[in-house]
Amino acid sequence: RLQALVASGLLTAAPATFDRLTRLVRSMLDVPVALATLVDAERQVFASQKGVGEPWRSAGETPLSHSFCKHVVSRGGMLAVEDARETPLVRDNRAVSELAVVAYLGVPIRTPDGAVLGALCAIDHTTRAWREEEVQALQDLAALAEEAVALRAAQRTLDTISAALGGPAPSPDASPSGRSVHPG
Repeated sequence: RLQALVASGLLTAAPATFDRLTRLVRSMLDVPVALATLVDAERQVFASQKGVGEPWRSAGETPLSHSFCKHVVSRGGMLAVEDARETPLVRDNRAVSELAVVAYLGVPIRTPDGAVLGALCAIDHTTRAWREEEVQALQDLAALAEEAVALRAAQRTLDTISAALGGPAPSPDASPSGRSVHPG
């Protein structure tokens, strides 16, 4: 999993799609904070964040002591928390006291071969019972994040093959003849 995370290149530059997705999470789920995180052995990196306060926004990451997303990664599945202050799994997590995380809904972001890289999550500062349609919306948005990860992996593979063959990689909008294809 950690090798897949490093190989993805997402720790250094995440696709702009992640910013669009976190904006949609905030809007669709009506939450103050939305994150697309990448979880390594020591920290969670914000591939995108909307609504995170300082100093975490500028740092672009938190240690795992402040991560609920690490549980999504270790479980390989969704985590829904209505009130973190009352939930044994996370009540001692420092995000509760230092980031005012009370309610949390997170789903995995996976590579095409199934490695969990991190999570797409919604955070509220008040107690919240997550509705089924909110869970489904977050899962759908995470599927879009996974498509962006898969496209990035495919482009990296094309770049590697092209470099080995000594030519430039085809652009995603090129036709088989090598000419750019532009609609209309």
